[in-house]
Amino acid sequence: MQNLDEWITYYATLHLLQIQAQAFIDLSRRLLSNMGITTDSYKESVRKLFELGLINEEEYKFLNSVISFRNIVVHAYAVVERRVIEKIMKERSYRKILEIAEKLREKAKEYWDP
Repeated sequence: MQNLDEWITYYATLHLLQIQAQAFIDLSRRLLSNMGITTDSYKESVRKLFELGLINEEEYKFLNSVISFRNIVVHAYAVVERRVIEKIMKERSYRKILEIAEKLREKAKEYWDP
């Protein structure tokens, strides 16, 4: 793992996590749109995925925390502490998003864009 004490590495990592979160949000909203479902917020999109049985409760909670993290970074509500980023990177919890996306693709094949 890179040393996050260097500001450029810290901000690059923070930005990559933000982009990953946004990409998943966009994917979720597109999937729901393909299903004929519109939502007014990112968290509502995740709630709809949960209500449809496409994600479980643990994934629902995780994705809500991802959205909250993204909002903090994008809107600068607060400074994200380096230890939070270090924990995400050390535990490789960023990989969960890909796992959930792959699960969505399998569960909702008929609505998935090629």
